[in-house]
Amino acid sequence: MKKFFKEHSIYLILLTIAEVVLSIISTLAFVYSDSLSYSDSQIYQGIGIDLVLQNLYSSTFWALILVITAIIAIMSIATLVFKKLEYLFIGILGWIYLFILSINLTKPIGDILATCAIFIPIIILNIICYRKEKEKLNKKTSRK
Repeated sequence: MKKFFKEHSIYLILLTIAEVVLSIISTLAFVYSDSLSYSDSQIYQGIGIDLVLQNLYSSTFWALILVITAIIAIMSIATLVFKKLEYLFIGILGWIYLFILSINLTKPIGDILATCAIFIPIIILNIICYRKEKEKLNKKTSRK
């Protein structure tokens, strides 16, 4: 385990854990909510978004988002296992794609700025992790 932490950036390890947890929880929540009608779900009724979810997007769209988040998490894991930054780069592009999907130009500018406030820090964090992992991998190869 010590070797694993020495070989990889702690930033990337924490980011990967966060992405995997996000992917698993959102997938389980989707499966749960998809098995119910929106009006039967106590969770959605409790927070008042049952009609919003039902009218706003289809289940297919939500499934696309879940697949993208799963691929992002898988790419982060692949970066840790295979020690190749190409996988992490694909994950960063996945976040950019999710950002593009989330922008709705028919909404007020405040909503668009709120979307930017969510995704831009995530993308910046991924870029920081990419650079830290690159430094860690370069140190390892320069020692050999």
